[in-house]
Parts: sequence; structure tokens; C-alpha cells
Amino acid sequence: MESVIGYERHFDPEDIFFSTTDRRGVITRSNRTFDVLSRYDREKLIGSPHNIIRHADMPAAVFKCMWDDLSSGLPVCAYVTNRAADHLDYRVFATVVPLHDGYLSVRLKPLQSDTQQAVEDAYRRVRSLERKHEAAGMPKREVAIKGAEALGQELSSLGYPSLYAMTSVALPAEVESLINAGVRVPARPQATGGVAEVLDSVNEIERETNLLVFRLDEYERLLNSLTSRSQQVEPVAERADSVVAAVAAGWAPGEKPKVEEFGERVTNHATSAAAVLRTLPGRMVGLHKAVTDLRFRIALVRLETLMVGRFAASILDGGEADAIGAINDLCEAMESSVHGLVPALRKVTLGVDDMSSSLQGAVADLDRVLRPLMRWVDARKASNPTRAVAPALERANVLAEQGFPEVRPLAELAAQCRGLDLPFDQPAVDNQLHRIRQALTTLN
Repeated sequence: MESVIGYERHFDPEDIFFSTTDRRGVITRSNRTFDVLSRYDREKLIGSPHNIIRHADMPAAVFKCMWDDLSSGLPVCAYVTNRAADHLDYRVFATVVPLHDGYLSVRLKPLQSDTQQAVEDAYRRVRSLERKHEAAGMPKREVAIKGAEALGQELSSLGYPSLYAMTSVALPAEVESLINAGVRVPARPQATGGVAEVLDSVNEIERETNLLVFRLDEYERLLNSLTSRSQQVEPVAERADSVVAAVAAGWAPGEKPKVEEFGERVTNHATSAAAVLRTLPGRMVGLHKAVTDLRFRIALVRLETLMVGRFAASILDGGEADAIGAINDLCEAMESSVHGLVPALRKVTLGVDDMSSSLQGAVADLDRVLRPLMRWVDARKASNPTRAVAPALERANVLAEQGFPEVRPLAELAAQCRGLDLPFDQPAVDNQLHRIRQALTTLN
């Protein structure tokens, strides 16, 4: 149900916009929601450039960044304010993905109001700057470039290095909010034939992605705990460095072979452990980026799956002019999204495996430091050391007693992450997409 407040048209989460365009941005398909809420007849929309609904307050920078990413083959998203034919505004969270001969867009009611507000405030500042450049006679292309620079700075102040980075976080949150609002694949128990086949396949894909999201939530909880604990690694690495320094300061020329062996062993293991520990914060940043990208890829599949289900239901319910064509386009988009999800999933699992192995190695190295260190201290004290090395020996003794208790819990958390399965059966999903395509041939 729609409502109007002031100059803005509001709508429900159930009202999801769909359209496709050619490579020039000319509309080739629309759905009933787009037709109704834009107040344009379908005959007017089809064949018109998509910017027929562009709002004058939207920065050129946003569309430049979106087109740049799309031209690179990336899916893109943005909060967008549009202008309907009756001059009322309506706000959407737009997702656009490339097709082989154009682009496919799904647009939602924004539900992450805090993010939306922060981004729209940034848009207003950028658009104000663009208008100053326009008033000064700057060409449109240059205005967009200058605006994109300003938008990058605005988003950076919000913690996002780019528009793509912002929407990589926003899309999963918006899709999750949409699902929590009760928007699901429609249930049509009375469906038979091809429509039933499509809905059954869509439900199977939805179950596959829902399980992955559930497991990824637990995965991210463990990673967040690991990130929190990883803030302790620098003091541990410094203690390992102190062990090396104490052994070096307590060394004496002509040590007995066994004493020298203990010292070398301590130095090698402590140096190796310190080097590994210092890589942990950077690895955690990389892992969180990989998980964010994986969530984004999953959200794309979930959103496209939802739209296939809605179009399939519309074949029974009526109301959509070309549901079969739209489902075919969505299947192409889903195939691309699934094939983007799989390497993202692999990157996460390989990153965790590598980190877990490295931390286990660091634990083993530090375990191998303590006993030889005590033996080295005892052996050096028994060799009548000079008074000059006494402080180094005392420092080494204190370090040996203190140990490195913080590291083992880190390794245990990493091992828990490594042991948590992130299930996604790509062949099964590919098979369901093929099944949908086959079912559509029976509906033509």
C-alpha cells in the first residue's frame, strides 16, 4: 500500500521494483511495481532511457561511480531518490547487475534508515558542490568527475573507501531486513506444471543460501572474537623480541656446544613466532573484507531468488506482462552471482585455513621457546657469568616464567573457525537453475 507525505510517495517492503535495460541504459523490461509507483505507463517506460525517473537532487557522482563499476563487470548498489511522472519523489535501494546484453535492476524500499540517512546527507553535500561547478560553466563530464572525488571523501569519512565498499555492507543488511519484514518467496501450493517446478527450485536455492547465511553468522562471531583477541598480539611479539634480546645480551664467546644450541633454538623459535604474530592484524582485516564480499554475493543470490519466485507466482496471479522473459534474465543474473559467490567462499575458507595453520605454528614455536630458555638460563648461571650479563639472565628468567599464555586461545578460536563448515553446493544450485530454465520452456 502506498501513501503520500508531502512531496514523497512511500510504499511497502512488498513493493519491489524490477527493470532491465540495454547497454545504453534504455529500458527493455519493467514490472508492475515500477509502472505503478513511477506513474509512467509501461508503453512510455519501455524504450525510454532509465534516467526518465532521475531526480535533480541526485549527484552525478553516484551514477558515474555506478557506471564505472558496471563497466568493470561489477554488480553495484546505491541509495537513490527518483522522481515519478506526477512529480512526487520516491526513494529506493537500487541493485544493478550486468547481463550479456545490458543490465538488470532490482530496487527495494530502504529499511536501513541510519545508513540511508548518512549516505543521503553526503549526497546533499556533493550535489551542492556539483551545482557550484555547473553554475561556473564546467562541462557535465568534469562535474561528475569532481563530484566523484567529493563523494569518495564523504564515504571515506563514513568508513567506506568507495561506493562499492558501502553497498557491499548495505546490500546484505537491506536484504536481511526485507526478509525479516516478511517478504519471502511466495507460497503457491495450488501451482502445477512449470510454475510448480520453478517455485520448487527457487525454494531449494533459498534453503541453500539461508543455511549459508546462518553458518556465516556463527563464523563471523568467531572472527570478531579473534579480532578482539588479536589486539593482544603486539605485546606478545614484543616479549618474544625481548627473549631474543636477552639471549643475545647474555651470550658469551666460547659457550659450551649444548648451551649454544639452546640459545640458537630459543632465538630461532622466538623470531619465527614474533613474525607470524605481527601478520595477524593485517590478516584479520583481509579476512573481514573477504567475509563482507561473501555476504554481498550471498545477498545478491537471495534477492534474485526472491524475484524469480515473485515472477513465477505472477504467472498464476496475473499482473506481469512478460514474467517468463524476466525470469530468464534473472536466471542469467543468478548464474553470474553464483559463480561470483563460489570464489568468494573459497577465499574466506582458504584465508582461515592459512591463519589457523600459522597460529598453530606460532604456538608450537613459543612452546619450544620456554623449556630451552630455562635450560639456557640455568646453564649460563652455572658457568660463572660476568656481572655484566646478570641483568640479561634475570630478564630471560622472568620471561620464561611469564610465558605466552595469550596465544593459545587465539589458535583455538582460529581452529574453531577452520572447523566450521560453510556449506554451499554449487552443482546443486546450478542444477536448480537449469531446472528453472527447462520449466520455462513448458510455459511459453
